[in-house]
Amino acid sequence: MPACALCENVQAAGEACDLCGHPFPVGERTPVVVEPLEGLETTVLPPAPSAEERLLDLESTTVGPVHVVVEPMEGLQPTEAEGIPGDLPEPEVAATCRYCHNPASAGEAFCAHCGMRLPTPPVGGAPPPPVVILCSDCSTPVKGPSCPGCGARVSR
Repeated sequence: MPACALCENVQAAGEACDLCGHPFPVGERTPVVVEPLEGLETTVLPPAPSAEERLLDLESTTVGPVHVVVEPMEGLQPTEAEGIPGDLPEPEVAATCRYCHNPASAGEAFCAHCGMRLPTPPVGGAPPPPVVILCSDCSTPVKGPSCPGCGARVSR
């Protein structure tokens, strides 16, 4: 009689605990004997014998697959659920998810595949490069309000 290691339930037979569903170790599993009910029709039937020879009345197919060219009908509105391949223009890829590498179209804030936030391009474009001015006293390049070499204030 197997006993569950999780809830300590002891039962007569089975491959998993009847109370919590935890599977028994392989060595303690005992198959459950299922007796068929009287009066019910069996669903598993023995395999039927099959004819190994070809049927003479059946025509064999010797032609390859048929390729059909589909042209759009005038006045028919295409649906977005399903369309003819190549019928609709491909959406422009504006961003790629950095987590799952799924392409995303313009205007999407979250990845349609994994749900993570998509990277957004800067609104005003790239920031302008910092203006470098030479110090009038020592000719050191200055980026801030004062010279790093001599400490003099730089007028902009």
